[in-house]
Amino acid sequence: KIVPNASFTAWTLTIRPGILFSDSAPLTAEVVAFNLKAQQNDEANASLLAPISTVTATDPQTVVVTMSTAWSMFPEVLTTRIGTIAAPATLLGFDPRPVGTGPFLWSGVDEAGVTTLVKNPTYWKKGLPHLDAVRFVPIPDAADRVTAAIDGKVGMAAVDEPRQLVRLESVQNRDSKITIHDDRNAERPKVNIALETGKAPFDRLSARRAVAYATDRADILSKAFAGQGTIARGMMSDTSPWFVDRSAPARDVDRAKKQVEDYTKDTGLPLTFHLFVAPGTTMERVASIWRGQLEQAGIDLVIDLVEPATLSLAAAIGQFQAILQVGFGSSHPDFYEPLFYGIPAERTAVSSNTTRYVNPLVTRAFTDARSTADVTRQVDDYGTVQEQIAIDLPYLFLVQVREVIVSSPKLRDVTRWSTGSGVDGLGQDGATVSLAQLWIAR
Repeated sequence: KIVPNASFTAWTLTIRPGILFSDSAPLTAEVVAFNLKAQQNDEANASLLAPISTVTATDPQTVVVTMSTAWSMFPEVLTTRIGTIAAPATLLGFDPRPVGTGPFLWSGVDEAGVTTLVKNPTYWKKGLPHLDAVRFVPIPDAADRVTAAIDGKVGMAAVDEPRQLVRLESVQNRDSKITIHDDRNAERPKVNIALETGKAPFDRLSARRAVAYATDRADILSKAFAGQGTIARGMMSDTSPWFVDRSAPARDVDRAKKQVEDYTKDTGLPLTFHLFVAPGTTMERVASIWRGQLEQAGIDLVIDLVEPATLSLAAAIGQFQAILQVGFGSSHPDFYEPLFYGIPAERTAVSSNTTRYVNPLVTRAFTDARSTADVTRQVDDYGTVQEQIAIDLPYLFLVQVREVIVSSPKLRDVTRWSTGSGVDGLGQDGATVSLAQLWIAR
């Protein structure tokens, strides 16, 4: 269990007794503390875990985590990969095998790249897992993945490519061949455009408003996604308890042209910019459609195809004008705090704040939400965040991506989760399910 102090500046974690790693080493508070410190020292987590001051194992079953500021949502972080606990030998690189406390043991990878996991006979949750083994078969192409699922060559696959989703829905005698698991309540990743607010042209609100008014989300959803997905109305999905409708402006070419005129009047320059896009059929199609929409408003867009690693670097150091990307798929808004962190008028060389957008109202809202467990107050705080983003437009949210899991009809309990204490958990989170609870009907 995990319990806070009254001010949410310290959390006490009590470790379940009797848990063993798959190499028979015991899971202790010292091991948990070691893992959390390793996560804290990882540069990828530095911004998110910045509030943590100390991590201390106070006895064999207790870890105390202290914070420099209140953080009432800290337990949410532990539900992500940050809360994954590995054996120290694995973390330190002494053992090449992934050693954990989960329901399966890593068996190896064959020459074809197939990874095999086998049942952990000492798994702490009695009666699980049901399967003796699970094999992960690499099938990079979405069409091949869907074919393998339809033909029964794989028991389960994740699919988000729009045209393959259409194909799945049109399979004849579908119920006898496949089952589609579609979590419409999940927080869906969003295709969005990050605008660098510290560089021309998007250092001016008129430029950001111009591209916002020129954008036709319905057209992008129809043409680039074959209608698979929904229009994104902000950083949170419509089904989220945190969602507050602060929709971006609808397409209005006349207003877009007026903003372009204002921009040109203020700067003496035409509104033109480069858009970084990672190679890929769907994203390239989105970029092309968007370019056509902007042209109608007198905006010149140049599309630059950039490899993902280079794109990530450009985002971190602020060397871009606009980036087309997929993100904002976290279930809790608190995870987005690093994306808006900063000090006004201060530009750091490297930042988790991709757009360099800093707004004291947004900063204050995130801080206040972290200082309370009052959900109503948090909803108001995150409503402020969503409202300010809709006004200042550092991001344009386009489409909520549809993700499904397709499985064999004989594969059961694909969406039936339960927690360690036995209570019901999430049935499905996007394309994630619990392998421990799967079983095959004969």
